[in-house]
Amino acid sequence: MVSEVSEVDHPLASGQDSLSSSYLGGRDGDPPLFTVFIPTYNRAHLLPRALASIEDQTYKDFEVVIVDDGSTDGTADLIRAWQARVDFPVTYRWQENQGKYAAHNLGVELARGRFFFLLDSDDRLLPGTLARLLYHWETIPPVERQRFAGVEGLIESLDGQ
Repeated sequence: MVSEVSEVDHPLASGQDSLSSSYLGGRDGDPPLFTVFIPTYNRAHLLPRALASIEDQTYKDFEVVIVDDGSTDGTADLIRAWQARVDFPVTYRWQENQGKYAAHNLGVELARGRFFFLLDSDDRLLPGTLARLLYHWETIPPVERQRFAGVEGLIESLDGQ
């Protein structure tokens, strides 16, 4: 599955950084704008697709938090190798198997981003996903933003449907 978000004519979609400094995290210890959270359990065979889609994001002000709910299939080695290779913050936590809800709770605890983005381990993002979300957030008048608690996206199958 693919989180349905397409490219837009917005400066961030092309990787340009046109946000005010109040949005820019990752500098001098500031928290990132987005936390991309992946809960996982024995998904080493599926994670590379999700991880590659994170690397391909055009908007780069994010961290990745991965909570491994007791995997025994090499997930830890896969994540550690990826963590050493990428140039953005990655937090990886392994815990005894407690169920998806416990992984989500820990993910929220570990998250530093203003926005929390859930990416299931069998999904992938289109390259402009985070830029598109930010674009739409910025179109909401600031006085209205407090009324929003979340956003849900559509999915697209690997064959484009």
